[in-house]
Amino acid sequence: MDFRAFAAAAALAVALAPVVATAQDQSLILAQADFRDPSSPEEAVDSKIQADATELALLRDAYNHIDRAMRDRLSGKVDSAAAEDRIAADNLISFVAKYPNHRLHIVFLRMASSRYLNAKEWELAAEAAQRMIQDPKATAVTKAIGARYASGAWQMLAVQEMHSGKIPQLKLQPSTARGGAVPKPRVPDRAWKMFVEAADTYEANRDADPTSKLTPEQRQVQGGTDLGQLQLIAAQVEFGYDNIEDAQKRFAKMIEMHPSRGDLLETAVPYYLDTFRILKDPKGLEAAAARIEPAVAAEARKAAEAAAAPGATEAQKKNAASLAKLATELKEGSKGSDYNAAAARMTKADAAAKEGSPGAAAQYRDSAALYEKFAAENKASPDAPNALFNAAIALDKAGDRKKAVAVRETLVKDFPEAKVLQQTYLLLGSTLAASREYAASVKYNQEYLSRWPDAPQRCLALQNLGVALQETRKPADAAAAYLKFANDPGCAGEDANTTARVLYSAAKMQVDAKKPADAKKTLQSLVALKGVTDAVAKSYQADAASRLKKMK
Repeated sequence: MDFRAFAAAAALAVALAPVVATAQDQSLILAQADFRDPSSPEEAVDSKIQADATELALLRDAYNHIDRAMRDRLSGKVDSAAAEDRIAADNLISFVAKYPNHRLHIVFLRMASSRYLNAKEWELAAEAAQRMIQDPKATAVTKAIGARYASGAWQMLAVQEMHSGKIPQLKLQPSTARGGAVPKPRVPDRAWKMFVEAADTYEANRDADPTSKLTPEQRQVQGGTDLGQLQLIAAQVEFGYDNIEDAQKRFAKMIEMHPSRGDLLETAVPYYLDTFRILKDPKGLEAAAARIEPAVAAEARKAAEAAAAPGATEAQKKNAASLAKLATELKEGSKGSDYNAAAARMTKADAAAKEGSPGAAAQYRDSAALYEKFAAENKASPDAPNALFNAAIALDKAGDRKKAVAVRETLVKDFPEAKVLQQTYLLLGSTLAASREYAASVKYNQEYLSRWPDAPQRCLALQNLGVALQETRKPADAAAAYLKFANDPGCAGEDANTTARVLYSAAKMQVDAKKPADAKKTLQSLVALKGVTDAVAKSYQADAASRLKKMK
């Protein structure tokens, strides 16, 4: 799921779209969020009550900035238009604060949220929308529209905060990459938490949203939202924060609500089934797969008929292809195979290892052999790269590091676009370094950072790269890797003690590379580093201070 693309499209549609419903003049009746925008400040004030001068002045000021924003946008002055929208929204919020019982206060909150979205002020847009949802007099239509605005804004804020390193990247770690570890549920960071709540609010009130009655194409133009996509992202958020049981319920619900949506099911079904593996519930997995496989097959047949009919649209053809692919994958998975036998053998090996049984290593090797056999015989299967990934994990656990590396290199060679490739590169870099094959470790860590420069585990790759370069007698390159780690807010901000160690290593490498001026700057950064608590890291700071005195 491309969170950023979906959020950006949703936010833009919400910000620029008119409200679908039109309301009659109800000068003394509280307007809900579906009421049209007043065309002027004079129309906005109560027509049957004399407006005070301040009320009219505030509204005129807001409308002046709305008009300027429109003119600037039409003239291509994007930044200026955004600034005007921000001021207009601020004025509307100020008006609502001064006149909280005004009959149009909910409408003004919606207008403010829309203007904040135009200005890319995601948090302010979300907060204005939340006020609509939480208004004591809000009806279902206001809650639906407010949740629609809020979900887009909170999502954009979450994407922004992930990009800046303020919150971690949303990591959807499948069972194949967990090594059997149990989930560690945690509360989502604020922006994602609020997004999920807004998505749930929209789901509960969706029937009251005027745009929900439109076709998908009309809904997109009118600023509506796709309930299925909201539900999918909310489930993925909970999955990413290891709330696997909640994610499982969400995936199940959306699969039930949208059985004919291939674009949703091709993502939701694999994640749903994987939740059972993560929770170590083989019986639940078997039952879920047995329930879903015939249902998807039936929908795939219907979709194929629709796609083959005269005048079928490209969307119908694409939907049929997605459902057909998913149906085939589910059918293959339900037959039972070496893959399933390998997984069962891995589970037994884990249990034996936990008990300290000397036979665990042999069971891990048997599991790896079955996984490799499956991959060799089913190269076209989407599970083939996962099988090789699991085989390497099993070999790691068996202590056969050399064979694990060979299997991972086969995975990289044969499946260059596999979803597990990112983790595979990282594991190759670490495993080869542990085997003292530093040149090869450099290669895979550099490739990892080149292909996935913003990946959540880039920090580990940078550290591994620095060590490997250090061991291959490339001090200048090692120092560069260490400093890149230290200057990355997402890496340096995680743990000051680790950053201290990295800076100390960088300084040493700069000295070895005969770059004393650079080493001095790095030592100064180390001494100035805040939050160091570890005794070893503190000793590095002390040594850095001592070295600096000698450099003067």
